[in-house]
Amino acid sequence: MKFFTYLAILFFASLALADQLTTIDGALKKAFPGYTSYDGQQIVLTPDQQSVVSGKADIFFGESHRPELRVYAAKQNDRVMGYVFEDQVMGKWGPIHYTVSLSPEGQVIEVSVLDYQEIRGKPVAKNRFLKQYQNKTIHNPVKLKKDIDGITGATISSRSLTDGVRKILYIFELIKGSLPQ
Repeated sequence: MKFFTYLAILFFASLALADQLTTIDGALKKAFPGYTSYDGQQIVLTPDQQSVVSGKADIFFGESHRPELRVYAAKQNDRVMGYVFEDQVMGKWGPIHYTVSLSPEGQVIEVSVLDYQEIRGKPVAKNRFLKQYQNKTIHNPVKLKKDIDGITGATISSRSLTDGVRKILYIFELIKGSLPQ
């Protein structure tokens, strides 16, 4: 009986650990404070596109990286201010749902964690960690121990989010011609 009680406690504790930190609208407002509207679309990378991104970003699509994501074009009076990519990667304990906001040229403006289920990886949602991505482009490594400092005790979450940001930079480069201008 104690075993089942323990399992029930773990299950309900994991539900309580799913922290929602912000919304898509909140991420848009943070990155593009003057935006007046946005258009969102679902992106599904083809196997060929996945292969290109995997090779360039040094990631693997599968459990940790999905080929589906959403992109929002933030607009101010019909002028595109930039793009917000919504994605999810796997941390150690569960998914990390995040956004990467990019300028029209592909430079990171802001990274926001929308929600996650992490026990020790919670510091990845703090500004002290996230601000390291600002101004990065595909011309930067965007790798732990190179230009991004990981978080002690949250290495898997740090690596997953960093790999996700790097993946988004390469996806943007691949699809930017098909995005609203």
